[in-house]
Amino acid sequence: MNAPVDRNAPRDHEEQIFETGAGIPIEEVYGPEAIEAFEAERDLGDPGEYPFTRGPYAGMYRSRIWTRRFQVGFGSPEETNERIKYLAANGANGFVITIDLPTSYGFDSDDPLADGEVGVTGVAISTLEDMEALYAGFSPAQLSYALSIRPPVSSVTLAMLACVARRQGVDFKDVIGTQQNDPFYQMSGGPLQTITQFFPLEGTLRLCVDNIQYISNNLPRLNWMVTNGYNLRETGVNAIQDGAFTLGHAFDIFRLARQRGLDINVFPRRASFFLSASIDFFEEIAKFRAMRRLYARTMREEFSASNPECWRLRFSVQSAGNTLTTQQPRVNMVRAGVEAMAAVFGGAQSIHLCSYDEGHGLPTEESSRMALRTQQVIAYESGITKTVDPLAGSYYVESLTNRMEQEIGKKLADIGQRGGMVACIRDGWLEAEINTARIKNQHDIDSGRRVLVGVNRFQVSPEEDPPIHIHKIRADEWGERRTAMLRRYRAERDQARWAEAMSRIDAGWRNGDNMVPVLMDALENKVTMGEAHEAMRKAQQWSFR
Repeated sequence: MNAPVDRNAPRDHEEQIFETGAGIPIEEVYGPEAIEAFEAERDLGDPGEYPFTRGPYAGMYRSRIWTRRFQVGFGSPEETNERIKYLAANGANGFVITIDLPTSYGFDSDDPLADGEVGVTGVAISTLEDMEALYAGFSPAQLSYALSIRPPVSSVTLAMLACVARRQGVDFKDVIGTQQNDPFYQMSGGPLQTITQFFPLEGTLRLCVDNIQYISNNLPRLNWMVTNGYNLRETGVNAIQDGAFTLGHAFDIFRLARQRGLDINVFPRRASFFLSASIDFFEEIAKFRAMRRLYARTMREEFSASNPECWRLRFSVQSAGNTLTTQQPRVNMVRAGVEAMAAVFGGAQSIHLCSYDEGHGLPTEESSRMALRTQQVIAYESGITKTVDPLAGSYYVESLTNRMEQEIGKKLADIGQRGGMVACIRDGWLEAEINTARIKNQHDIDSGRRVLVGVNRFQVSPEEDPPIHIHKIRADEWGERRTAMLRRYRAERDQARWAEAMSRIDAGWRNGDNMVPVLMDALENKVTMGEAHEAMRKAQQWSFR
C-alpha cells in the first residue's frame, strides 16, 4: 500500500512549473538577448505618449494616485448609501455599485421572479427615487460611481443618473463616474439563448450604442465602460484570452458605433475598460502593458483615429475573485495585496480590492476597511508610486510584455477570422473556450500542479482557522419592504401621465430614436425600471415581426 501523500511537505525543486499562468515558459535568467528585437522608441516611448506602454498619462501616480474604488451594494439604496458614506469617511473616493440579480435583468423588486433575490447580490434599483437615494449627501459631480450593469438596464440607469444631475442642478458637463455599457458581460460562460432570454441581442446592441452616443454628446466627463473584461477573466480564461477577448469585443462595439455615424476621434475618448488583476504578478503587469500598446496601434492604424486621446487605453482593475478561498480567508488579504501591486505596476487608473471575506458573502465594514488600508499602504508607504513605470527596461518584464502582445495579437487575429466577438458568441465558440479553461484550471488544482495555499497545500484543520464575521443577508425583509414601497409608488403616481410616457417608449423604439432621453421622460413620469424594460422588449419584438 502506498503511503499517504503529505501535501504540506516540501517538494523537490524539479517539481516546480516554470511557466506563467497562461503557459508561457519562464527562463532561469533574463539578459539583453531576451529583448534583442526590442526598440525603446517604438515599443516603450514615454509615459503618456504613443504607444502608451508606460502608462496613459505622463505623471501617472506622481500627479494623482489611482481612484481607490470599492464594491458596494446590498439591500436598499438607503442602506447602500450609508455604507458609501462610511467608506468615503475612511478615504475611499470611488465606488462600484453592484446591482442585485432582479435589477440586472430588468425586473422590479416586486416581480415574482425577484422573490428571494432582492438586495442579495447587490442593491435593488427600481425607480428614479432609488437612484436619488444612492446619491443622498453626494453630487454626481463630486463622487465617482461605476454602475455594474449592462444594456438594456444600463440605458435606464444612465437616464436615472442624468435625471438626478438635473434635479440637483448639476451641469451635465460636470458629471463624473462610469456607466458600465458592456452588452456581453453577463454572456460569459453560458449559451446565448439562455442569457438573452429576457431581451434580444439586437436590442441590447442598439441600446449599447445609444448610451455611447448620448454620453459622447452630453456627458463629456462620464466614462462608458466598453468591456467588462473582469467578468470574462472570472470564468477561468487565462491572461492571453483575457486580453484578446476584451480588446476584440471593444473593437466590435467601436465598429457598430462608427456604423451609427459616431466620430472615431470623439467617442473613444471616454471609453474605459474593467480588467482583472490575477495572482501571476509579472504576467498581469505584462498583460496590462501589452494591451495598452495593442490598443494604441489598432486605434491608430486600423481605425485611423488621429486624436491621440483615442489611442489611450484607460482601465480600472479589480483584484481577482476567483483566486479567493473560503479556507483560511485571511490569507486572501495577501493575495489581494499582490494583485493590487500588479495593477499599480501595470498602470491602472482605478483599483478595487476584493475583501478577504468575499468567498463567504458580501464584504463587511471591517473587511472593506482592511481592503482600503491595503491600497493606502501601497500608495503612501511602499514607495512604488514615486517614479513612473519603475519596471521599464527590465529584461524579464519587457520580454514578457512583447510575448504577451504577440500571443494576444494571435488570438485577436483568430477572433477576426471568425467574424468578430459577436459572431464568436453567437456560434458558441466563446462558451467552448471558457469551458475548456475551467476544466483545465480545476484539473491543475486537483492534481496539485497549481498550488492553492490552504486548499491543496498548507491546509489547517477547521479548529485552527478562527471564524470571521459574515455580512448578514436579509432577503425576505428587503423583498417585503421593497414590494410595499413599489405598491405605494404605483398607487400614488399620475396614471394618465404614466400611460403617455409608456406609449412614448414604444414610439421612440419603433422610430429608431436614441432611447436615453425617452427613458428620462419616462422616469420623471414614474415609470419603473421593470416597466421601461418590458416596454422596450415588447417594442423590440414588434420590430422583428
